Amino acid sequence: MPYPTSSVQNQRFIASKQLLPGDWANNVTDALYSSQRILLTSAATQAAAVTLNAAQVELLTGAASGAKLPPSYPGAEITILNNSGNAQQIFGTGADVVQTTGTTYAAAATGVVLASLACAVYRCVKTGFWQRITTA
Repeated sequence: MPYPTSSVQNQRFIASKQLLPGDWANNVTDALYSSQRILLTSAATQAAAVTLNAAQVELLTGAASGAKLPPSYPGAEITILNNSGNAQQIFGTGADVVQTTGTTYAAAATGVVLASLACAVYRCVKTGFWQRITTA
């Protein structure tokens, strides 16, 4: 169940007696319930970071490295649990920025740190910007 892209997720439908497309319904389900467990092994750079592909992600034991959020679009939400034993860098994709504190955003290539055993929810309200709510 891969995390859907904005073009698939943000479809508009014409009112009619027809059923909704099955692909669209599957993408809504994927956006809400898809999960992924990742063993991180790459360097902590945006270019080398593993791109996340699920709504619920667990980072497993691995070296201090990085993960990359999928491309942002309004309504997107990713929850990450860092069970890796090391602090991990979380990057945006392309030029997407991630909130560090209050009104401050980290440059896309810099990313933000997610402490070991912490959980964070990343929400996109505006294209290009990920808001972060973290437990630690």
